[in-house]
Amino acid sequence: MEHTENEQNYIKHSLICGFVGAAAMPFIYECYANVMREFAIALALFGCVFASYILTKYRFAQSLCAVMFFTVISGGLGLFIEIMLHSHIVSFLEKHSKYFHLSYKEISVFVFRIIMCYIAAFVVCFVRCGLRKALLIMRGNAEKSKSFIDNAFGDDDE
Repeated sequence: MEHTENEQNYIKHSLICGFVGAAAMPFIYECYANVMREFAIALALFGCVFASYILTKYRFAQSLCAVMFFTVISGGLGLFIEIMLHSHIVSFLEKHSKYFHLSYKEISVFVFRIIMCYIAAFVVCFVRCGLRKALLIMRGNAEKSKSFIDNAFGDDDE
């Protein structure tokens, strides 16, 4: 089965969004721990919804795959980057100010909120693709109705 370059753009876009999300994940975690929790979650939600909006311009199956790739890459790679950089970030922040460590309960709340942000990305995917399909069906029904009316009142009944 031959794929054109246009059909495989969803993979390229999901990789780009996933790598940007992975790079943003340590920043979001450290903002959540040390700056402002609501800002960090709002930033994560905006990023997930925006990426999902970008990735759902394709057919439903491709959009769903793109959002799934984005989730796996940004979540998995972001977690890996956070684990690798966390000790360096803590030492840097402790040199310049106070670092606030999160308890296990606070970390689990953060993870739950991030998971909810990724679920919001899937909701955007389903809603946008569903609305697009509904509009196509309505346009098709309108065209069928128009052709039925034109045929009903045509001159063929003489």
